[in-house]
Amino acid sequence: MDPLNNWAINLAAATDPSETDLAPDILAAYLEGGDSRTELFKQTDTSIAGGFGPGSAIALLPLVLRGIAAAGKWVLTLISADATGNIVSVVKDLLDIGKDVTPKEKLEQLPDTNPYTALKRVIDTVGTELRTAGIEANEADLITFRVLDSLLEDSQGTATFIDQLGPNP
Repeated sequence: MDPLNNWAINLAAATDPSETDLAPDILAAYLEGGDSRTELFKQTDTSIAGGFGPGSAIALLPLVLRGIAAAGKWVLTLISADATGNIVSVVKDLLDIGKDVTPKEKLEQLPDTNPYTALKRVIDTVGTELRTAGIEANEADLITFRVLDSLLEDSQGTATFIDQLGPNP
């Protein structure tokens, strides 16, 4: 299978597993741009994440793709940083639901130096993309951390994926 399609499937699994079957098609439409990409982001007033029926569902993968494209330079900073191992551990901590500290509080405790600045910007960019589409803040944060965890698992593959994803128009 095409490595790009593998990335789409992995990101869909981290975002919304119900989108994994459609992930290659969603990615193809996103990469095609124009009307194909525009269609991915159409919503109605009654659209909800995971909704059923015509016009009622918000596909999360296109939002994640747009967020990753917008945060691409920060993701590349993260995966090229000497402290990548520490960043992976921070993301794992953020995903640990059993913690006494909320993910937002944990992020606020991180220093304002690289690579933590890049981490905060990636989380803010992808999370904002999801929240702007109407995804509840806690769910948007959890999806963002899962996506980030997926991106950090394979830094070389991530760099190639971001390069092929292209800039956010």
